[in-house]
Amino acid sequence: FTLALIVPDINNTFWTTVARGVEDAAQGKGYSVFLCNSDENPTKQASYLDVVISQQVDGVIIAPYDTSADNLEKLRRRKIPVVVVDRDINGWDVDTVRGDSIAGARALVKHLIGLGHRRIAVITGPADTTTAADRVVGYHLALSEAGIAVDPDLIRFGEFRSRTGESEADALLRLPAPPTAFFAANNTIAMGIIDAVGRHGLRIPHDVALVSFDDLPHATHLFPFLTVASQPVYDLGVNAAQLLLSRMADDDDLPAREVILPTRLVVRHSCGSRLTDPAGSSLSLPVAPGVPETVSIAPRVSPEEARASRASLATLGMLATRYVAAVPTPQSDVARLLATLRHEPADRVPYLEMWIDSPALYARMLGRPTQPDRASGRLFTPEDHVELAESLGMDAVVCDLSWSGNKRNGGTPAGDAGSSQPAAPLLDQLNYLERYLRAVRGGVGVIVHVTGLMGITSEEAADLAQLVLADRSLAERQMDALLLRQLRLLRAMLDRFADDLAAVLISDSLSGPDGSLLDLDLLDAVYAGRAQQLIAPAREHGKLVGIHSPGRIEAVVPLLHTVGFDFVHPLDPAYNDLAALRHAWAGKMALAGGFPDDLLVAGPVEAIRAHARTLCSELAAGGGFVPGSARGIRPETPVQHVLALAEAVQAYRADIAVFAP
Repeated sequence: FTLALIVPDINNTFWTTVARGVEDAAQGKGYSVFLCNSDENPTKQASYLDVVISQQVDGVIIAPYDTSADNLEKLRRRKIPVVVVDRDINGWDVDTVRGDSIAGARALVKHLIGLGHRRIAVITGPADTTTAADRVVGYHLALSEAGIAVDPDLIRFGEFRSRTGESEADALLRLPAPPTAFFAANNTIAMGIIDAVGRHGLRIPHDVALVSFDDLPHATHLFPFLTVASQPVYDLGVNAAQLLLSRMADDDDLPAREVILPTRLVVRHSCGSRLTDPAGSSLSLPVAPGVPETVSIAPRVSPEEARASRASLATLGMLATRYVAAVPTPQSDVARLLATLRHEPADRVPYLEMWIDSPALYARMLGRPTQPDRASGRLFTPEDHVELAESLGMDAVVCDLSWSGNKRNGGTPAGDAGSSQPAAPLLDQLNYLERYLRAVRGGVGVIVHVTGLMGITSEEAADLAQLVLADRSLAERQMDALLLRQLRLLRAMLDRFADDLAAVLISDSLSGPDGSLLDLDLLDAVYAGRAQQLIAPAREHGKLVGIHSPGRIEAVVPLLHTVGFDFVHPLDPAYNDLAALRHAWAGKMALAGGFPDDLLVAGPVEAIRAHARTLCSELAAGGGFVPGSARGIRPETPVQHVLALAEAVQAYRADIAVFAP
């Protein structure tokens, strides 16, 4: 099995990193990758298309040299699966994955404006590539928002190569009013700008500022420490492979998918932001370690803003008018659940079951027996799980990507805890989560659930707690290795799917039946800071974060609140005083779960309904409580008992504290 990857410049580390992501993901699924370098040359691209067709490759990932679908017609005519990476194509609804060029460019130029620059030049690639054009759109947006008129002389199109950066920067620096800052549309152009600035006897950032799209390997070791809009380049490759392989594997016709991964503004020295710092005013090589940088996600630009900017640039003759399909932004209708978790009133109390493992409940609600999911090895498919949630009236469904011990994601070996996470398991996880998101409809949201740092089971957590006491250094090394792996997973999934996710749920067993597994000061020392790092990707994307932490949790809730968790689950009443927790944490920490397992299993139905009413009456007023079973819906849980709980919860109107008739 073979895939073809056609890129424009194999000398650019951006494309070698994309290629590595594609190769790692493809190899994990048994595919070899045939790499082609088009040099942004239409003749060379056409020649390579003939080659990959003659080689009968199974699919093609391509960064085309321009936006015209006509130049890829031979692939479309032969129905070869195609994914376009880092570009858009006009006239063909095809899967695409790219970084958010408009947002990244806007953030870079906005940062320069904030430093006082008004004469800012942009040097970009070919005008007929969407990547080059979109970075000019972001540049234009930032200037317009600051009330700065666009000077067409400061907008230069060329190639994504250093010679373009060098020649255009040289010309710009010879203008009567030269720019005080440069925005390079990629890192290779930036290298050319640096050469030109040096030949003019100027220094970066002392005499002229420079910012660039795309980071460089080991950028923090290189003068002038480029301030960049950094894309998750490896993840572009992984996502491109995932899109292609999922399309090749799907029997049904999937609609074209467009994945836009976020860019991050990384502020270093080249923009001049640190010139006021005496320690950073005279940079030279080698540079002492520990030079600071700040990182933040570049805020998205609305399609309306982008269209208006393109139209304005077109009137200046700086941008060709082109059709850009609007990117649908699925709006998960989980407002009731999200409002409640934010301690806001809703039309009624939400209902959520984190775990459902009852074949009888599936069969009853779906009207058919279920089949195991062959792709993941799990008992139920994501599609059936979503359908079950809809039929029960749940406000969200949990996509479980947790793993226990030496297994994860449906039984894939975890591997060495100290090694970086291989792409194949990440590919499986992206596929699995995407299936949930493709299946949701009718108002159901998706919560993604992953393993935390202390262990997903009480046994694992107890073992780690004992190791902390016996050999804290070793325990912390193990936690750090797990933190790196889980951070990689969370960042990849949130960068890809954050807009579609309702919340993130972390599993960490911190307590037993009698309370915290560790002394609270020790738990704070080994867990709190690492947990803050773990949930940082969710915070970065503005997602609510919950923790599934069984046992008696009263003593650890203050620590969880300090870490930044928004809600806690499962609140087993066998160990916890729910009323006391609600009173202590109203408006600060939302509670989820709380229905006693013994009552849910044993019944009777009327007792279940009565207790559900009591829970809602005592805990749900004003938001902050999401009822559900404390230990999940298990095979032994009678179907009629689950239905009684769901119906009783859904009948309660929290805003007026009454049950609907």
